[in-house]
Amino acid sequence: MSKHLAFVSVPAYGHVNPTLPLVEELVARGHRVSYATGSELLPAVREAGATPVELPWDFDVSKIVGRGFGADGSRAAAMMTKLIESSRVCLPVLVEHFGDDRPDAVCHDGMSFVGSALADKIDVPAVALIPSFASNKHFDLRSKMRGSAGADAASAVLAEVQAALKAFAADNGLSERFAVFGQEPTAGLKVAFIPRSFQFAGETFDDTFRFIGPSLGSRAHSDEWSPPADGSPVLFISLGTVFNDRPEFFAMCVEAFGGSPWHVVMSIGAAVDPASLGAIPSNFEVGSRFPQPAVLGHARAFVSHTGMNSTMEALYQAVPLIAVPQMGEQVLNAERAEELGCGRKLDPETLTADLLRDTVSQVADDETIRANLARVSRELRACGGATEGAEAIEAYLGELTATSNTVSRPSSSSH
Repeated sequence: MSKHLAFVSVPAYGHVNPTLPLVEELVARGHRVSYATGSELLPAVREAGATPVELPWDFDVSKIVGRGFGADGSRAAAMMTKLIESSRVCLPVLVEHFGDDRPDAVCHDGMSFVGSALADKIDVPAVALIPSFASNKHFDLRSKMRGSAGADAASAVLAEVQAALKAFAADNGLSERFAVFGQEPTAGLKVAFIPRSFQFAGETFDDTFRFIGPSLGSRAHSDEWSPPADGSPVLFISLGTVFNDRPEFFAMCVEAFGGSPWHVVMSIGAAVDPASLGAIPSNFEVGSRFPQPAVLGHARAFVSHTGMNSTMEALYQAVPLIAVPQMGEQVLNAERAEELGCGRKLDPETLTADLLRDTVSQVADDETIRANLARVSRELRACGGATEGAEAIEAYLGELTATSNTVSRPSSSSH
């Protein structure tokens, strides 16, 4: 039976993009999908087949945290409290929109307080969508990220966020569970867009977690990019869409690879002025954005911030990673990729042009890394992807319907 599914996400490419193949699959199966997020992401949502619902997000993580979360965790606290403030504005919009068009389930981004709040407020099942590492009692992503700030700073951050969350829950008549920050998602189904083999402590997660792996979906084919006709090896450089205001880093890349045998494709984001990088060498393509899956399909190496979406796309296409993580979560992604023998992690604070050039050459030519990448790529391609995700959601809602019918069915015994 066709269902109406409400997707809700923070307005960030790294959170929305992994879900779009799942949306495409659900729509192809005859379900109706409404997708609520910020205005910038709505064209991609519409292209995936969902009905876009614009939310008045006042939330730009890059402007809040700037160059990372900070050693004292203050910028992390600012980000989370700003997210809760934005949720206050967005929740009434969602409740009004879906009041007359009630969904059968709310599929919400794991970072989206407002998505889980909507499910609680209108009393429908929730499905948590997890674009990064999942958390349980054995592995807690937020604790790992807070750990780098020190115990005292971490406690202060946690207290500040929990206070804001408790007030949000009380003001909106939400369940007490909303006052607890950092716990395992309470949704009956959790869909993670990474393979279980990449997840820290993956064997400890129960069957309510479905590790479906990445799906490139139509993004893999919709954007065309052609490699150089002379057959030069392609090096892709990108710091993603959030923490990319790094003109000094991109200038270092020009110094490291200008005039080299590499054909360098460098995505510098919208904040960096290409003129600030000086003369661009003839072996460089520089732009604010490139079709990443298409470029990675031809790349021999990838200098990356190791956001999870970028990490999964690189591993899927067996491209060696040279990681220059920009914040805590990306550090964990880089460490995990390095543990699996799929690349090398560098410290952005001590990085030099010579070290970057040498590391790229070593990693690109390392046969052990290439063998590891081939194995991991096979694992990712064997994941169920969007098909498994859609089947899991259908089965979950089917079980809930069957349980509800059993409970509500009157007894057939005679008196």
